[in-house]
Amino acid sequence: MNDQWHRFNYMAIEDNMQKRMPTMRDRNKSQPLDYPEAVLLTNAGDPQFRGEVDDKYQYSIENKDNKVHGWISVDSDSPVSFWMITPSNEFRNGGPNKLDLTSHTDPITLNMFVSTHYAGQEVVMSFKEGETYKKVFGPAFVYLNSAKTKDDSLSLWSDAVDQLISFFHLRYINGGRLQDANNAYVGLALPGDAGSWQRESKGYQFWTRTDRKGHFKIENIIPGVYNLYAWVSGFIGDYKYNTTILITQG
Repeated sequence: MNDQWHRFNYMAIEDNMQKRMPTMRDRNKSQPLDYPEAVLLTNAGDPQFRGEVDDKYQYSIENKDNKVHGWISVDSDSPVSFWMITPSNEFRNGGPNKLDLTSHTDPITLNMFVSTHYAGQEVVMSFKEGETYKKVFGPAFVYLNSAKTKDDSLSLWSDAVDQLISFFHLRYINGGRLQDANNAYVGLALPGDAGSWQRESKGYQFWTRTDRKGHFKIENIIPGVYNLYAWVSGFIGDYKYNTTILITQG
């Protein structure tokens, strides 16, 4: 570990979970406990840590609260800090109350997308042969900031939280105008999964394109049972209207 990293000696996870931290050197000189992650700090360079237990699981929080955490070089004349910012948790496994890791001694900062921590094999992701899977993990970003004086070092936490709030609002449409689905491909094909029309050969397919406003009309359809599918050139993914459509004669 580069000595420069040891400047980052203050960890912040929540408003009420912030503290100065021991170093990895302190851990390496410590007494091992019942499992590898936990040690008793017996020979820490800073006497304030001697007698403490250091364990990365001490700093776990629930998915719903795991939004911003990181490190500050709190003793530097011109403090700097780095943060992991994740504005929402819908992509994480186990639901909002599942505990997971954040930051811990080294300094280390994590972003846990999927894990079995605190849950075990029941939350392991498993896939059947040939099963397709698509999921966006994130968004998340690393934020770096700095303060002019040592006295302002803890303001870096507040600034990171402000960035979280700004980033959260940028994710969603809360004003302005929705973009019309100009020139989207829309079609009827046999019922199936989104995109299944690409592998379908037995039935009929009726396709058209939307106008500038996203409106469309499909004519001369043979009676039958269909799903409505759509896709837009230049955009990843396929759309499927979940209701089955019955076309009758007349």
